[in-house]
Amino acid sequence: MALLNKQRWVWLCRRLSRISPAEIPYRVRSLLRIAAQSRGLFDARLCPPLLSTAQPGLDWVKAPVLDSHEREQLIASAKRLLMEGVPIFDICVPLGHDGPEWNCDPKTGKRIPMTFGLAIDFRAIEGEVDIKYLWELSRHLWLVRLAQAYAASDDEAYLHAIGRFLKSWLNACPYPYGPNWSSPVEQGIRLINWSLTWHLIGGENSPLFEEPGGEELLASWRVSIHQHIRFASDNYSFYSSSNNHLLGEAAGVFVASQTWDYWLDVRELGQRAKSLLEAEALKQFAADGVNLEQAFSYHCFALQFLLAAGFAGRANSTDFSPSFWARIESAMVFMASMLDCAGHAPSIGDSDDGEVFCLGYGAGHNKYLSMLALGARLFVRPDLQAKLQQLGMTVDAQSSWFISSAAPTATASDLLRLPTHFMAGGYAILGHRLHTLDEFRITLDCGPLGYNGIAGHGHADALSILVSARGEELLVDPGTYCYNSAPEWRHFFRGTRAHNTLTVDGQDQSIYGGGFLWLQDIQTEIVSGPKSDQFHACHNGYRRLPDPVIHHRRVTLSPDGDAFEVEDWLECKDSHQVELHWHASSTAKFVEATDVANVYILDAANTALRIEFDLSGLSDCRFESVVRNGVEEPVQGWVSDGFYKKTPAPVLCIRAELSPNQKIRTRFFCKPKVSGH
Repeated sequence: MALLNKQRWVWLCRRLSRISPAEIPYRVRSLLRIAAQSRGLFDARLCPPLLSTAQPGLDWVKAPVLDSHEREQLIASAKRLLMEGVPIFDICVPLGHDGPEWNCDPKTGKRIPMTFGLAIDFRAIEGEVDIKYLWELSRHLWLVRLAQAYAASDDEAYLHAIGRFLKSWLNACPYPYGPNWSSPVEQGIRLINWSLTWHLIGGENSPLFEEPGGEELLASWRVSIHQHIRFASDNYSFYSSSNNHLLGEAAGVFVASQTWDYWLDVRELGQRAKSLLEAEALKQFAADGVNLEQAFSYHCFALQFLLAAGFAGRANSTDFSPSFWARIESAMVFMASMLDCAGHAPSIGDSDDGEVFCLGYGAGHNKYLSMLALGARLFVRPDLQAKLQQLGMTVDAQSSWFISSAAPTATASDLLRLPTHFMAGGYAILGHRLHTLDEFRITLDCGPLGYNGIAGHGHADALSILVSARGEELLVDPGTYCYNSAPEWRHFFRGTRAHNTLTVDGQDQSIYGGGFLWLQDIQTEIVSGPKSDQFHACHNGYRRLPDPVIHHRRVTLSPDGDAFEVEDWLECKDSHQVELHWHASSTAKFVEATDVANVYILDAANTALRIEFDLSGLSDCRFESVVRNGVEEPVQGWVSDGFYKKTPAPVLCIRAELSPNQKIRTRFFCKPKVSGH
């Protein structure tokens, strides 16, 4: 325990080192506020009386007319939840008759103490507990599925189940105690899903509240709703913590203010939340639509917060500004551009498979495609619709619950409107026949480390590249795997060695401070570009070395054939040990050529990628290569295609000693494999 305390103090000192002087008064006020709340002062234990003019808001979600197949899919999905439980990462949590143990870790069964929630150190719970399992269950996305089934069928069995589970949660999770009151963004997410559930079961006029005990349930739910609103707004994540958490907290408060116009203070809090969302949408998303946390999954997650608030506001004549909606539209376009022709989303930055809401059902639900379907209808974008059609999506089970208008008409030529360079956000796409089924795609990460100094969800992946051909992933980003429970694995997947870029002297590009903390910023500079066939950038992550180093990378696309060259060199004074990694998908393998030196073939299912190392100019340089696959000490050769899922995968590791301005040239030649071979 002493070791854990020491580790915690080290983390806290590191965390404090990343805040600005202007943030110190905010942190002091936060500590005083939390201390007061823990003693019952200035908190929300007493709910104010309802306004005489109180009335529920208008629906921002409505049940569409479903055909028989869609209805069967929805009902089957709801039945599976009741019979089998809620899928969470790598487990399935049974719901039982009255709900699960809301304050127990669903994976280990460990009960989290019902102490003051904000005092719980959820990053370091003993017994290898990752609180995300518990949080995911209590976000109640699955409760919305039961509400959808009720709205589509009028089967009150789903309504009764909602009542039992809601009553169970309210009884087990009193404000402000226990793990479900330890992070205010969770209140924001839950408010959004409670709002969706409320509308789909009929709001105040729902038969749920006409049954025995219904009035009591409605009253206790209202009290908890007010406490959720206050908890989220009392504890907004400002300054270096103002990432997607602030969006979630403000979105939850605003959606709740539009759904339950019951209290005078909530009207004021809703107005403040709207102002925060207006400002943060423009701060956290670059002008070209890229979410500045530098994590593609969180791009989608943060976008869902903005959409939930936008839909709720628009339904209740409290619409957001044109600039707010324009930023959402740009974010949709970026998302479409980054998906390859098979719909693969790049695993850049952190991903915990999280969603703010999920009204899609069926085995084929894909959060990115569902978001594009919303964008296509919302902004009448034929290019987004064309991307969906290319990927075979003819019907989206989610978008029709929010938008009644039909999807726009689109042709394959509309795909050519999608941009390929996002310099404000830090990404570029090179390739041939982009946005066609025959595309050859190179994605370059040339952005900053992350957002707001700590880069909590960013990876040390500057100048990394991803490669796919005709929708088959070849060189990949290994992903995330986990957050809190396995520190060594967390460090590996965030570190530079887990990305297709260069390490210098065995170091990460930044100084690793913890699971959600980097201690040094990285500035990436675009030296030349963007051009359609070449890109040259550099980063200063290794400037901290005794001999400061700038890593340069130039990627040049061949005009003929699916080929390109990567040149890596160091701007420095002395020689340095470097390691270059090329991570492949788990289904591929590296084969060393037997007839020529320094040549490997990446053998994938449908594609062969020839990799040649040009050592000219490196006469005095030691050079060695090795393929690793599923190594645990030290960790190397793994990919994660889902939270708490990891698979051995080959990585080609190149080691060399580079003198100033010496170059490692790596040439790639991609060819489809002949059918039957």
